[in-house]
Amino acid sequence: MVAGILCLLYLTSPEMRYEHAVYRMLFYVPLVLGTFWFGLKGALYISSTVLLFYLPYLMGRWEGFSYRDFTSLLEMVIYFIVALLLGFLVERERRRERALRQAESLAAIGRTVSELAHDMKGPLIAIHGFANQISKRLESDHPDKEKLRMMIQEAACLESMVEEMLDFGRPFELHLAETNLNGLVKESIDVADEMARKTGVISRVDLDPSLPPLQLDPRRIKQALLNLIINAIQACSDGEDVLVRTRVSKNEVVLDVIDKGCGIKTEDTEVVFTPFFSTKRAGTGLGLAIVKKIVTAHGGQVSFCPNPEKGVTFTVRLPSEKK
Repeated sequence: MVAGILCLLYLTSPEMRYEHAVYRMLFYVPLVLGTFWFGLKGALYISSTVLLFYLPYLMGRWEGFSYRDFTSLLEMVIYFIVALLLGFLVERERRRERALRQAESLAAIGRTVSELAHDMKGPLIAIHGFANQISKRLESDHPDKEKLRMMIQEAACLESMVEEMLDFGRPFELHLAETNLNGLVKESIDVADEMARKTGVISRVDLDPSLPPLQLDPRRIKQALLNLIINAIQACSDGEDVLVRTRVSKNEVVLDVIDKGCGIKTEDTEVVFTPFFSTKRAGTGLGLAIVKKIVTAHGGQVSFCPNPEKGVTFTVRLPSEKK
């Protein structure tokens, strides 16, 4: 379409000014179509192509910066500005539609997961409870004792996964209280320390003593911290370390969970917080999705970035009332 309009412009006699004015206006048609089809990139591509091939036409009829020359240059500037505005508006609308579709999709997934988890919870509790009762009645040297122990362990694992699914599926009711974030970090490190020792991972903390008290739901924030710390430990190998660091940044409190593990593949960076995405053989793939849900419910943000040498840093930003 652009090529056709350019041909009309170049092959029409310069004296046919009305026709030339119409042809120049026709350049807005491919611009609008390209923007709606390809967004901001399409707008920039179309406008740059038009201006690039229109410039020789303008230079060939240059009259020493006459009124006509000034009008043509002004048309080119306005054309490019319109392209930028159209591209920006289309991209904004696309982001809004994607966010709406994602919210609707997550809501549907949450309802389905919640219903399934609710139906699974009862039988699992019964299996876990009965197996535990039978195990207590057996002698320590009974041949079935070890099998029951494994059954109880696996049932507890499934109950934990079901609880994660329920957490993801139902809306959070936050019970806010003045909370010391450093204290929650220490508690979470203590809970995860046994797993770290078993895998040979060293867990360290670097806590800023100037952190102000925050209005948080301690149970939920501790749940998010544990998910991040356990993920970091599981990503590391024997001898590697995990650092949990807190600091104050303007009107925010920032928490970093830094590991020296295997990192995140480039193709997975866009779906890390997506529900049911996991690179581990066991688990629901809801850990990071729940972390994001908890942090967002507190008015904060969670993100990640690769470390310069090795591993990943997950960063949680929570709003502080301290000015």
